[in-house]
Amino acid sequence: MITNTRRRCIAFLLLCALLIVLPEKGITSAAAVDGKEKVRHRATYIFDGTQNQVTVRTTRISFDTGMKKVSEYDFTDKTLLPSHYRFWSTNGFNMQDGVVADTPQGLKAYTVAVQSPVQGKGEVTIIYEFDYTTLSLRKVKEIQPGPRVGLEAQLGLYSLYSEKTGIQYYSLVDNKRKLSGGRLITSEDVTETDYSLSPAPASQNFGVYCPNSQLTGCYNVTFGGGKGSAVKVTENRVAYDSKQSTSTKSFMAGGTRIKWKNSYQNGTYQWTVEGSRSGGKTVSLYKGLVKEVKTFVSPGGKYLVIIADPSGGVNKTQNGKVYMYDLKTLKLVQQYDALYKAYVTGIRWASDELYVIEYYFSNPGAYPPSFYYVPEGKHFKIEYDQYRDWVNYWDSFSYEGLFYLTLPVAVTSGNGVLSYEGQPAFHMNGLYYVPLKEFADTFHIQYEVKGKELLFQRESRTSKLAASQNKQVVVDGKVFLPLGQWNKELGLKVALANRHVMNTTLQISDELRKTEAAMKTKPQAFQAIVERLQRAGDGSGGFVGDLAWEMTEADRAVLGNVQVVLNHDRSLSIRMQTNREYGEIIPVIITSRDYGKVLMELPVDMKDKYQATTTALPSHVFDGGVVTVVLPDSKESFSAFTLKLPDFDKNRF
Repeated sequence: MITNTRRRCIAFLLLCALLIVLPEKGITSAAAVDGKEKVRHRATYIFDGTQNQVTVRTTRISFDTGMKKVSEYDFTDKTLLPSHYRFWSTNGFNMQDGVVADTPQGLKAYTVAVQSPVQGKGEVTIIYEFDYTTLSLRKVKEIQPGPRVGLEAQLGLYSLYSEKTGIQYYSLVDNKRKLSGGRLITSEDVTETDYSLSPAPASQNFGVYCPNSQLTGCYNVTFGGGKGSAVKVTENRVAYDSKQSTSTKSFMAGGTRIKWKNSYQNGTYQWTVEGSRSGGKTVSLYKGLVKEVKTFVSPGGKYLVIIADPSGGVNKTQNGKVYMYDLKTLKLVQQYDALYKAYVTGIRWASDELYVIEYYFSNPGAYPPSFYYVPEGKHFKIEYDQYRDWVNYWDSFSYEGLFYLTLPVAVTSGNGVLSYEGQPAFHMNGLYYVPLKEFADTFHIQYEVKGKELLFQRESRTSKLAASQNKQVVVDGKVFLPLGQWNKELGLKVALANRHVMNTTLQISDELRKTEAAMKTKPQAFQAIVERLQRAGDGSGGFVGDLAWEMTEADRAVLGNVQVVLNHDRSLSIRMQTNREYGEIIPVIITSRDYGKVLMELPVDMKDKYQATTTALPSHVFDGGVVTVVLPDSKESFSAFTLKLPDFDKNRF
């Protein structure tokens, strides 16, 4: 137990810890019943020329709570470093996202780093691989100037293209050339109706390779470029008739034959699109005078989208029209105007039920796109920067029942966090929307609709929201309500909003925090412990504790300007704001939990570094997965970090 006197001392000492970035606070939440949680993974590569190192920052976001966990790993092995350090970067900080992929060997993150010319040299490209399981970095390939480099991370391939050799595909696993020339067909080629496949792919992440222009001998590509099952590929070519100024196209989509025709007469284009199923009647899907008609099919072959463009080209004057049809019934599901007078470049599908229309803009950040949720016929605006980065992430969950996939919002109060059954809270149009049921259950709020008002009660406090002020969003019968005056009147105010790249954390100040109406939390089974130590005076070589307190996470702790992290591969990561007090080699000591017995000594080279990662600690220094690490503060004082070994599971936060 920690005394009140010690806690007051702790408060003072923690002010010193603010000199460096504190580790993300972990707050206990209810675990998923089936042991699987909704986890988003992101990896960022940081290239530091002054420290001669490559840093990989991993970020995990829980879609069950909206909470975030961040870890960083520095690599200084000279074999991993580039030949020089002037990296090309879009953000000016020499950092860029990797593409996270779920490979047969576990979760990995790949990136293509381009170095700017130095001393007359051309651009050198390096492909890196970070392995989540082993926490290791591998330089897959350093490519000299010349070929154009592409990355198909989900397929385990990278490509080199030059006019002389054409396109060649190499394995990210062993660097061997796997495919030469030919055509690699991916999900986008199929959803944009350029190609049809039989049998239809079982997932969105697929690659089909055809070795020749006749599209014969095509097959599924396994991870790393291996040859899988055979696939029949049909290129949906546009046929032209110059005598009659017509063009036609026919293709299969979800078991339905789609035919479109374009006739040009007297300066106008007449378009018709028809659909028919085997043994059924032909149904007219679109007919009109427009400049261009594009067709798209959802990944599972459930829906057909037709976008009719009245203006055509990049310089638009009118909005396009969007039509969505059910490919089994050929009935119209949705019809609406495209958002902007802009050229439609494509559709990005999250699933059959959720998609985003992409437009051509010189300044895309000024025109927010939207998630279109098919079951409800609704759209939800998203910030472009969040949407742009989404393609690099890997999600351990399907998007069934979700309609807003960027920037989940965590709602915290004290040491509690709001858990979500489905769609987490989100930020849209400047407002924070919370799922009303989960929010009300957590804070013990009763609510009802009475007339044109929504009435709330929390213990003796009441609040109401008029229909004219109600900006609620209802999806699948579930109400999402923006936070505002109604929750303030119930004693729940947003004290702080910490907005990050991948999530936002709202800290709620609860005026009823000491009552039964407050948010409940379950304490963690183990929390890391830090303590000031002195050498034992009995000559044993051990230590005696002086001041101890608990952290908020199990695997990491911070004290002053030092952070120590126990990684899931049993290695230690030690980060310092400054290394002036310690010298080039830090004598790290591993002791028993009572500090009385030294189990091993581990010298760590910190020359010109602010972080180092050790080799894996031997199993005998662990006690039930717990290890105690002692670092010197000076000749006479030490700091102890008692940490618990974390488990890594891509499906658990």
